[in-house]
Amino acid sequence: MNTELPALVPNLAAVDRRGVVTGTDTSGAVPVEYRFRPAEGDVRHLIVVFSGFAAPNGYHFAGKSLNGLRANVLWIRDEFDGHYSYYMCRSMNFDIEASVLGLIQNTMGQLGLGPEQVSLLGVSKGGSAALYYGLKYGFRNIVTVVPQFLVGSYVRDRAETGRYMLGPDMPQAHVDMLDGAIPELLKSYGGQGHNIYLFTSEADEQYETEISPHLQLFWACDNFNLIRTNSQLVRQHGEVSGYNLPLVLGMLSALSDGAVPRLGFVENGDARVDPYERQRYLAELRASEALTAVLNKQDIRGNNLLLSGHAFVPGESPHGEFPTVKSLVVEGGGKHFEFPLATTEAKHTYSLYFDRYARDYTDGGFEPEAKTGISMAGMPGGVYELSVRVSSPAEGIDRRTKLVARRPFDIRRPFGGLEISLIGDEQRVRLVRRPVLGHFSQETAFSLEKSWLKDRVLHVEGVFFVHGIEAAAHGHANYYLVLRGAQATYSFRLGMSRKPLAVRPHVRRGDFGSYDFAYFATSGYKGVALTNAIAGDYEAYISMSTGGSLFSASAGAVTLP
Repeated sequence: MNTELPALVPNLAAVDRRGVVTGTDTSGAVPVEYRFRPAEGDVRHLIVVFSGFAAPNGYHFAGKSLNGLRANVLWIRDEFDGHYSYYMCRSMNFDIEASVLGLIQNTMGQLGLGPEQVSLLGVSKGGSAALYYGLKYGFRNIVTVVPQFLVGSYVRDRAETGRYMLGPDMPQAHVDMLDGAIPELLKSYGGQGHNIYLFTSEADEQYETEISPHLQLFWACDNFNLIRTNSQLVRQHGEVSGYNLPLVLGMLSALSDGAVPRLGFVENGDARVDPYERQRYLAELRASEALTAVLNKQDIRGNNLLLSGHAFVPGESPHGEFPTVKSLVVEGGGKHFEFPLATTEAKHTYSLYFDRYARDYTDGGFEPEAKTGISMAGMPGGVYELSVRVSSPAEGIDRRTKLVARRPFDIRRPFGGLEISLIGDEQRVRLVRRPVLGHFSQETAFSLEKSWLKDRVLHVEGVFFVHGIEAAAHGHANYYLVLRGAQATYSFRLGMSRKPLAVRPHVRRGDFGSYDFAYFATSGYKGVALTNAIAGDYEAYISMSTGGSLFSASAGAVTLP
């Protein structure tokens, strides 16, 4: 049939209805950056998230932590003129507060919600904002974790934020005004009409000044809930929120569905320790054939490995602390190489590696002895497994275990005539050293679209993919430019971009794969500097590294004067 078809319209089944939208609200005097995620199903509730200091990309709880909540979520960023403001003011001008409030009210209006259908959430600085906005503007539900009540004094001691909020001279009158912002609201109304959930801990170094003196101010709050954590795993301000995240999420989930929790005073955690049982258990753990070795940060710089993480003998000797010696073992092809490691301070090991009892492994960190990293000069090509050796001569301990990664990674770098790859996950870490020129496959589609050489700066760009190996997303492979000469080989990383109009003419008939990102180029299309390369004639190649494979294609010749 050749009847005319209607135009295609969006298929709602293919639309992510809960996709996070990032935007900037400009309806107020000050632009306010935000993220928003719509609700799931028929949940009519809005959770507003205020961020604390040093939030990732300016937003707290913006990763996966709130994914299980069905409510609408509005994350608001506290960054104005490059500064924090507690979502309140700059030089005591409260136009920031008015603009943030406008964003919240506009969002409520679009959703058809009232203040009783809103929950405010924040940690530390964000917890102060949740209290301040909730009490001042009548938002029913407030979930606040380790907030500061005396905002003026707190920011005065943090000069950059203090000068921005209080004015350049930070006068005492302005400090007093912000110190009273939250307490005065409580003194007037006592939290009446609100559901308030305050998470804290006496282990928080701010507890005695920020929390304890102000608990009496919630005198009129019929549903004031104090959750005070007493745990071996919470020793400072920044650890309260992580420990209580499941309970915080439970509160928000219940509030989103209109079920208001009434907890009263709760002390959670378990700080009780039998010292004799602790000593016995940790001594047995120390004597067991076990070791901990975790890679936290990794990189490849030239022919050097930059590795840092944690490595220690677990448990505790009943005879005291003893120094340990650490080394990295690189093993493969019937050979092994051992490199000494420097011992460094390790933080939060008592919670990261909690095993029935908290134990500080303060000297449990490691890094290369040299700032430049661990040199692999002289190491032949091959596939190597990485392990860590830790010994305590005074205890007669000498153990080795596989190195594992805290998070999966795959780093590949060209170096001269080699490709060096460092690949890790929760099971192992491998080092692969192989020639940077790989397989010249008949399945390769290659086209050098443009190249130029100017003043020893060489640019290349074009199409490179292998039929059957999809190039559907950025990062599908690593591309390298390789120059091979009689005296030396040089190699350089290349970028990639999506250029379907350039790529698709090279896809053969019958191949229905996606290769739209199979376009390589020098970074910024600006070329690579060959300042230090030896003069002479070079064969040029492009290599593509993906999965366990490495493919190469000839890209002509280059003569360097």
